[in-house]
Amino acid sequence: MSHSIAAAVRQTPFVRFLGSSLSSSLVDLAAFALLCRALEPALGATVSILAATVLARVLSSLCNYLINYFLVFHSRSHHGRSATLYTTVTVIKTGCSALLVAGLAGLLPAAVPELAIKIPVDCALFFVNYLAQKRFVYAKGQAAENK
Repeated sequence: MSHSIAAAVRQTPFVRFLGSSLSSSLVDLAAFALLCRALEPALGATVSILAATVLARVLSSLCNYLINYFLVFHSRSHHGRSATLYTTVTVIKTGCSALLVAGLAGLLPAAVPELAIKIPVDCALFFVNYLAQKRFVYAKGQAAENK
């Protein structure tokens, strides 16, 4: 692939969205690990895992929202509107993932691990999430290239 084609591919909203998602996953994992270590002496193992999971997800979601707002979709929508829609889409996506994985786990043979079901479900939801964010969350006032 020539340099100009490679540069153009990197600049597409979808590729930026993929990078944003990967970087947010790293933030989530790093924050989870640090928070577990920091909270465990005071809260115990189970409570620290639960607290670290929630806090890390909130932090990574905030990072993801801001990266998507400014760098992926170059949005100009009001933050109140886009943040509310982002949160709604995220909650719906999480619920869909849980329901689809649980439903498929009930339909498929017991020998199929839940992770083997979750990976393709979440991959499919990743594309749906991209479209939802592009069309609804950050749509108002986007740059012409992203419409």
